[in-house]
Order: sequence, then structure tokens, then C-alpha cells
Amino acid sequence: MTNISLSQLIKNSLNRLRKLDEYFISKGYKPLVLFSGGKDSLAVLDLCHQYFGNDMYVVYIHIPGNTHEICDWYTLCIVEKYLGSSRKFYYLYYNDRLRIRGRDMEPDFFAYALEYGIPLHLRMRWCMRIFKIEVLKKLPNNFVFISGEKASDSWWRFKFTIESTVDGIVKTSMSINVHHHHHNLKLIYDWSEEHVLKYIRERELKLNSLYGTIGHSGNCMLCPGHLSSIDKILHYLHKLELYDKRWYDKIMNFFREYMRKHRELTKCNAKCSKCPYMKDRNRYIFAKRIGIVLELLDGNTILNYLKL
Repeated sequence: MTNISLSQLIKNSLNRLRKLDEYFISKGYKPLVLFSGGKDSLAVLDLCHQYFGNDMYVVYIHIPGNTHEICDWYTLCIVEKYLGSSRKFYYLYYNDRLRIRGRDMEPDFFAYALEYGIPLHLRMRWCMRIFKIEVLKKLPNNFVFISGEKASDSWWRFKFTIESTVDGIVKTSMSINVHHHHHNLKLIYDWSEEHVLKYIRERELKLNSLYGTIGHSGNCMLCPGHLSSIDKILHYLHKLELYDKRWYDKIMNFFREYMRKHRELTKCNAKCSKCPYMKDRNRYIFAKRIGIVLELLDGNTILNYLKL
């Protein structure tokens, strides 16, 4: 997979769309691109436009409280460019009230995370289930989802792709299940990140401007992927401090409240840097890393720490 040329990958992906057309579209199903505002879904959208033209649909899911407004704006502009109108565009978000610890609350990622912990960086984390899958369930069943997930993204995506797809098309037993009722094609499952970026450059596609500032699409401003190490948290906070102070303050305030909840639950006031546990022993996963970050930044700036 790593040595295959981009031109061959493009040819393979267009061939998958032909198969999708033959197996599903010709039988009344409609192609629906899952667009997140990120680089992978941009490549998928462009490939689908090459094959279907305007005869396709696009869906975008806003995460209440956790999606950057620039990502929303960028998505609307891109969809207008490819579809020519908003008639075949679904802008979705979870708008039902959430029941949290016996209280009815407006749907908000950070409010939920304060009560139940930051979702684990696994395939079926609660943010995916509540804010995305529950929303997708409401779409008509005659859509075929076309997504930009890649086997190279993570070990579990590689495992799922190998075990559960046939040339990118998710097996019926896996796609028609309790999570949603739609067939699913992972159009660029065999591409690498380098292939995607090269495709975007060669096609002169307009990438989401947030990549140049905070390093990702902004669809999920706080994601488990940002918390994989103390150093990674600090570098991400530094970007936010430089380019988006409002989101920096929001995430820092969340971290402080998160640690207050963690300490309240564990009845522990010791320094996180002295904690003997390598992993958290309660629902506030990542608490040790976040606590150490807050210790490091107490009376110090991120930039001073990063220069050490």
C-alpha cells in the first residue's frame, strides 16, 4: 500500500464508486458524502464530484459546544462550490436535551465530559455515539455513506478495515447494525496522509484554514487525540493561545473544572506529578496528564515551558 502511486489510488477509488453505482445507486440508493471539514473528507468530496457531479448529497455534523465556527463556515462554502446550492446538503447537530445525573441539560460536549469524563480514543466513544451516530440514524435509509476513514489513521481502523470491508465497502453484517442503518463505503481506506495532501495540492483544493493555525479541521476542538501526551497537550494549547484565545480560555477553564471534579471524586489533593498511577482509576480519564499540565503552567507561560 505504501509504494502505490497516487494516480493508481485515484483510479482505484473511482473504480469503487463505479461498483457502488452498479451495486447500490442503480437500485435506488443515493450517494451521501460524510464531510467533516477535514482534509480526508475534502479528497473524498472531490473524488465523488469527479464521478457523480452535482448528483450527490453531503452531510456535515456540528458537535454542540465543540466545533469551531470557522469549520462550519468553511463547510458551507465548500458545499456551495461543489453542489451549487444547499438543496442536497444536510447540516446536522444533536438538538435533544441530555439527561445528565438526573438533570435535563442542553446538549453540549463539555457539559457531558465534565460529568462522564473525556471520551476514550477508541472506535465507539460516547461523543461519537451521542453526537454523531444518533444524528445519522435520522437520515433516510436509502443513502449510501461515503466516508474518508483510512486504515493508516489508527490501529483499530486498520483492524476494522481488514476484517470488515471488501475493497472499502463495509460488509452488510457490519454496516446494517444497531449503530446506523446505512451501507458504507470507505473510499480512500488504502490512502496515506501523504497521498491525501498530495492529492489536495495537485488538484489545488482549498484546505480548511484552521490547519494552518491550530493544526486540524476544528470539527472537534477537544479530542482524545490531542491528549495523547503532556507535550502534545502543551503544543496544542500553545497554538490556541497564539491563534484563538477564546478557545484557549474555554479549554483551559474546562481543564480546571475537570480537575476539580476529579479531585472531588477521588478526594485527593496531591500533585498529579507525584501520583503513582500511570493511568486514572476512575471515569476522569486523562486527569493525570491534564493535572500535570496545569501544574506546569501555574505561574509560567506555555512558551517558556516549551523553550526549556
